[in-house]
Amino acid sequence: MDGTLSDAELNEFQVKCFNAPLQPAEIVGVKRVVQERIRGGVSDLGLTLDGLHFLHALFIEKGLLETTWAVLRKFGYDDDLKLRDDILPVPTKHASDRSVELTDEAKDYLRRIFPVYDSDNDGSLQPSELDDIFHISIAPIIEQHLKTCVDLIPSSFLQIMEMEQIMSPWTAGPYVDAAERTSQGNLTLNEFLSEWALMTSLDPSCSLANLICIGYGGDPTSALRVTRRRSADRKKQWTERNVFHCFVFGPKRSGKSAFLNSFLGRPFSSNYTPTNGIRYAMNVVEQIGGTQKTLILQEIPEDVVKKFLSNKECLAACDVAVFLYDSSDEYSRKRSRELLLDVARQGEESGYRVPCLLIAAKDELDPYPMALQNSARVTQQLGMEAPIPVGVKLRDSKYVFSRIISAAEHPHMSIPDTEKGKKRKQYRQLVNSSLMFVSVGSAVAVVGLVAYRAYAARKNT
Repeated sequence: MDGTLSDAELNEFQVKCFNAPLQPAEIVGVKRVVQERIRGGVSDLGLTLDGLHFLHALFIEKGLLETTWAVLRKFGYDDDLKLRDDILPVPTKHASDRSVELTDEAKDYLRRIFPVYDSDNDGSLQPSELDDIFHISIAPIIEQHLKTCVDLIPSSFLQIMEMEQIMSPWTAGPYVDAAERTSQGNLTLNEFLSEWALMTSLDPSCSLANLICIGYGGDPTSALRVTRRRSADRKKQWTERNVFHCFVFGPKRSGKSAFLNSFLGRPFSSNYTPTNGIRYAMNVVEQIGGTQKTLILQEIPEDVVKKFLSNKECLAACDVAVFLYDSSDEYSRKRSRELLLDVARQGEESGYRVPCLLIAAKDELDPYPMALQNSARVTQQLGMEAPIPVGVKLRDSKYVFSRIISAAEHPHMSIPDTEKGKKRKQYRQLVNSSLMFVSVGSAVAVVGLVAYRAYAARKNT
């Protein structure tokens, strides 16, 4: 990854794209043309990226558009300069309660390229270093050269020229501001991998396309994997997932945003700013024994819960749900309980039942009378763990994230049972017991009938 094509690599490139090798004299001639026409097009190591860009600008100028298109198509691009579907073999989930994760092979590749772009060797990527990974540019001198033959250039090439560079895909949408950064605004390796984990979970096709574009040379089918169904995890009482998705519910001012901020290592702020829309935060959590899991927190604002739960598949992607409340505010606790019951009912009706945890935020503030007893009674009635106390400034919140991972790793536990759910379960148990009784009774009757016939036959003889 030295940013140049040696003579041997240039020849391999020629064979790959046109199935015909270059003679040594032709390679010398190509580099001479580039060297004479553009500064920096050739280095001591070989043809540079600017030099390769210039060659194709020259092809376009001479009307040899198919030469450039042949290269693009050979590397999987269609007429809109997007990777073709056959180049992006994204595995099919087949069920909404499955998820997609990066394989160990893909993560190993990302670990290898991380230090390559960490130019100052400080163990983190500056925004400019991160952009370099995804960087696609046309040098100004090449852009000027192309403009002299603008009538010959397809509109898609003009679109590239207008975008002087394509930067990191994490500068917008759900990815921006979703990972922990250093005090200088840099990404460490864990946060770099966390961004990839979120993108793979939300948009596997985009993740695979970016992997290929940044040089992943392995079989594309080896980059992503589909997990087992969450319903199967609950039945087997264990999970093979490495990335867990946690939904964060709670009434306004319960501390949801502060909870996500603490997960990203950000200081507590007493200024209240309501969250508009769904927000993500992800990080790597180290468990006892040194194992690491990636946790994705998704904040669900109270205002959108009703609409969110109207989708029958809304809990399919959830591994664990947490419910925050202000332990000094009785209304906050009651509202959190209502949200918990709403989610539990949705899980029972849709079949996507999830482990749930109740978190008593702002624990060091004076609780209202009977606060702890009432909360403990609620969790006991629903068959859940006791509420987890967390301080207002969330300085001691690390253990909470470990508890969340632990709940996700035991998908059959901490699942709340509503009264309706308990009655439904009792009814199923009654039906199963009745069927077993009937089966046993039928078996006894058959055995008795056989014995009677045998006895009658011996008596007649």
